[in-house]
Amino acid sequence: MDRSERGTTFEGWAFTFCKAAFLALLCGKYAVLVLSLAAAALYIAAYAMGVRSWRCWVKPPWVVIFFIAVIIAQVYFLFFHHPQWVL
Repeated sequence: MDRSERGTTFEGWAFTFCKAAFLALLCGKYAVLVLSLAAAALYIAAYAMGVRSWRCWVKPPWVVIFFIAVIIAQVYFLFFHHPQWVL
């Protein structure tokens, strides 16, 4: 891999983190909850439309199960449990 291809790869990763940071800025302390809900809903919609190959590091159906677990944890910590810190 030459220098230019490596630079393009790094720029792709940077853009991914740029999108994540922007969404976290918009959603504030609810970022994990909102983004997990969106991910789970969109993966379920994609599955319903026949897509069976996902690029996520967790493969179907585990990615949806993972995000549903994150949603449940976030709802609990944000709305029902009042610790000194929030995940």
